[in-house]
Amino acid sequence: MDTPLPPPQFPKWQPKQPRPADRDGKAVDATLAALDFCELIDLAAYDRRKGGDTRPVIREPKVKYGRKMCTLLRGGYEALLYVEDVDPGHAALRNDGAVIDLAGVKAYQVESRREGAVSGCAITVPVSFQRAVQFELGFQSRSKDCGLLRDFATAGAAKLPRDLVYPPDAQDSARVGACANWVSTSKGETCDPAVEAQVPSGADAILAAGAADPNVECTVFRDAVKKTFGPEFEPIATPGACYFVEPRHRVQIEAGATANGGAPGDWHADPNGTCKDHRQHSFSGNPGATLRTKDDSGFLMYVSPFGSLGSRGHVRLLISSQRERGIDEWPRSRALPAVDVAKAHAVMELVMATHFRGPR
Repeated sequence: MDTPLPPPQFPKWQPKQPRPADRDGKAVDATLAALDFCELIDLAAYDRRKGGDTRPVIREPKVKYGRKMCTLLRGGYEALLYVEDVDPGHAALRNDGAVIDLAGVKAYQVESRREGAVSGCAITVPVSFQRAVQFELGFQSRSKDCGLLRDFATAGAAKLPRDLVYPPDAQDSARVGACANWVSTSKGETCDPAVEAQVPSGADAILAAGAADPNVECTVFRDAVKKTFGPEFEPIATPGACYFVEPRHRVQIEAGATANGGAPGDWHADPNGTCKDHRQHSFSGNPGATLRTKDDSGFLMYVSPFGSLGSRGHVRLLISSQRERGIDEWPRSRALPAVDVAKAHAVMELVMATHFRGPR
């Protein structure tokens, strides 16, 4: 009986571009420790927005979990606004928030929506890669308008030292270039903006090159994704995969052309039953399988350039709907739009026709 060939082995690719340096943590700590957070709540902004309510307001300072904060209280109890020093765990919010400009200061805004109605707003002003000052509407505030909060945040950000805030286009995280748009909990240490790479001829050579370097995978898909989904989708290289990302985070694309991993038929069989709608298709004469995630948020395509779904190695495209930057909505429809599924088919057709139409 023939012994199956062992799977191919390729050295694991690692990001190569230099990482940006963060600010000195002790200097940032010292500046924040000396800061009066109540001064960041501008009472003139309140006077412009208070309407007919004449009850007095106070700014109440606190230290919560070792970090400074201040609350704007009306009538002694009604919490209208919070300003606080947020810990590094909030750094991930920069990947969720819409980038906004507070009169020359970079910030991130998230509007909360529940059952279709606006229920809150938070604006995060980064002061280092890991630290930030956050402005948030109080749960007792009658208005949940982000425009209201932006007035307060703009006035408050203007009172922060200039060497503490970032200009609108400045580097405020360890993520380089388009890696800032990757929907991931990574700090960016496993991501590089993709660079053009040589794509060899022949399916075996392409998949071997793709297994060794995700930049090859990105180059295989770059023109097709740009033509079909638009130029706002930029490629990034990560160990084992290429992604195409866009600033609004509505859709994220994973692309691959690799000798690593299983055959397309493995995903079509789906022995663990993780997906649904398993179908077989032909893409420019190459057999492939498509399937969906059970919540309809993802569409997966695996194609064999060797003429058989059982042959090891594959060309893949995975597209998924994401939470749009700046909007925290519940409940959220996760279903991937049908137009994006159609675009995914078009991308795969174009890739297979361009790179894998020749003799096998």
